[in-house]
Amino acid sequence: MKRLVLSIVMMTMVVPAVVFSQEFEREERDRRMDMRAGEMEMREREMRLQQRQAEMNLQRERQELELEERRIDLERARNAVKYKPQLLLLLVLVVHILCAVWVYQDIQKHTGESGIWVVIALLTGLLGTLVYAVVRLGGSRKKNA
Repeated sequence: MKRLVLSIVMMTMVVPAVVFSQEFEREERDRRMDMRAGEMEMREREMRLQQRQAEMNLQRERQELELEERRIDLERARNAVKYKPQLLLLLVLVVHILCAVWVYQDIQKHTGESGIWVVIALLTGLLGTLVYAVVRLGGSRKKNA
């Protein structure tokens, strides 16, 4: 009977220890699984963050390229405008000189008068040449009449 009591006492001591150790192992496994789940969640968050950063970098680079393209277009427009006034000035100068040459040749051919009309045509261009032509036509009509 002592053996029976001793084995019962031993069983009552061993069984809770075994149950406790099994429960401890389950809790330990659950804790490890929770840690792994947490690590997985952290990795997923880091991956999403890296993806967002990559998207933002791509978007920033696109904006920088668009801005650079606009700067180039603006610079081209500025360069185009720079040459137009010079070209226009050159064209006006050539027209004035051609008008003065025509007036000089016409004066030498018809009347041989003074060159005041050449100076007027040189300074005023087409307007002075037009006035000279009207005056000359008026003068030639008076001679014919």
